[in-house]
Amino acid sequence: MEEKLRPKRILVIEDDRALNRAITFKLGRKGYEAISVFSAEDGLKVLEQGEPVDFIWLDLLLPGMNGFDFLKTIRDSQELRNKRVVVVSASGNEESERQAKDLGVVAYIVKSDYNLDDIVDRVSRDI
Repeated sequence: MEEKLRPKRILVIEDDRALNRAITFKLGRKGYEAISVFSAEDGLKVLEQGEPVDFIWLDLLLPGMNGFDFLKTIRDSQELRNKRVVVVSASGNEESERQAKDLGVVAYIVKSDYNLDDIVDRVSRDI
């Protein structure tokens, strides 16, 4: 009997609650299972508890620990360093993009450049 594959799990770290809900909903409609958190600290807890996560959707401007500190933390972790991350941020400056790419993100997407459906489609290609 063939084992059913589980859907890809995406950890969504976005502090805007309405946007987080919309992202989670749209990813679910694409067949993904989204784990929704509103802070980098909660994202780390999910990862450290060993939840299977295939991909991380990360905002940079977060309360408490920001997205860059989150990236540095997981890149310094033997268990987490290879997690695939896409940054989806309101910040479109070149320095932020360079810093994120230096930390190994798969893509850097500026929220204002695309509508949410286009961002979800783009992220789906990177998963």
